[in-house]
Amino acid sequence: MPREARLHVTPPLIGLVVISLVLLGAPIPIGAVAINSDVGLTPYKGQVIIRSQIRYTSKRDDPTDQDRNNWILAMPQTLVYGFTESFAGILTIPYLHKELRSTSGGERIVRQDAGIGDISVLAKGRVYTRDFPGATSRLSLLGGLELPTGESGDADARGKLPRTLQLGSGSWDPIVGATYTWQSLDDEWDVSLTYQVNTTANKLEFGDVVQHTVAYQKRVLPWRLPERGEYTLLNIVLEANGVWAQKNTSHGSRVDNSGGYTLFLSPGLQVASKYAVAELSVQLPALQVLNGNQVETDVVVVGSVRVTF
Repeated sequence: MPREARLHVTPPLIGLVVISLVLLGAPIPIGAVAINSDVGLTPYKGQVIIRSQIRYTSKRDDPTDQDRNNWILAMPQTLVYGFTESFAGILTIPYLHKELRSTSGGERIVRQDAGIGDISVLAKGRVYTRDFPGATSRLSLLGGLELPTGESGDADARGKLPRTLQLGSGSWDPIVGATYTWQSLDDEWDVSLTYQVNTTANKLEFGDVVQHTVAYQKRVLPWRLPERGEYTLLNIVLEANGVWAQKNTSHGSRVDNSGGYTLFLSPGLQVASKYAVAELSVQLPALQVLNGNQVETDVVVVGSVRVTF
């Protein structure tokens, strides 16, 4: 039976936090940044960063008798360019593959869609910098727009696909945010906050979305940095990633089975060299408070490679 809000907490993750903090210790090198969030750093003038990422999301905990299983394979390709030492542009083009399996009338139904999603264009400006011996503290502001490039009216043999399977929102959605980084040669703290204002398209308005992150990274190899020459780093990463969404609005009425809050704990590993970073992260939901009968997220697996020119 639908419920106004469902609360789901994963107690074993409390132990994961404690163990991770012990492993991380206390006071990541220049060039290594958080996996699932933005940072206060900006590229050098003329510097180009290309990031190719794969994100697999599995949603399986269905409170209804439809036994819905939903998975999403997202492959965002991101280009970052430094126009000046403190101002950069960010372009992200996502390729999506979505699938939904459900049971209706005793029959197992599979519906899916694939293609380019909504492209985002952001500007990032660093507004505060303070350097210390072997460390730096920086704050940047973000602003931009998510463009309606993904299809929002796709259909299959059964008719128009549900909104959860559509590749785009159909609307022009502004994004604003801020991100702060404290970084030394041994470790790094990142804190970020973004707000996306979703507008109306085809009489449907997705709820506004707030995302927040606190991330910590610790260099574990090499234990001591060499005095000269190039070297490769192994970093341990632990992030807390929160996503809050308002309820959607359809034809002027609130959609009860939409919106809510999810908090992920996201341990990860990075291998970083001077010009490239390879990384892997697993996002585990520690807290989910969802409205109505939405399917809960089971896990998100993230892998990416970043190359700098």
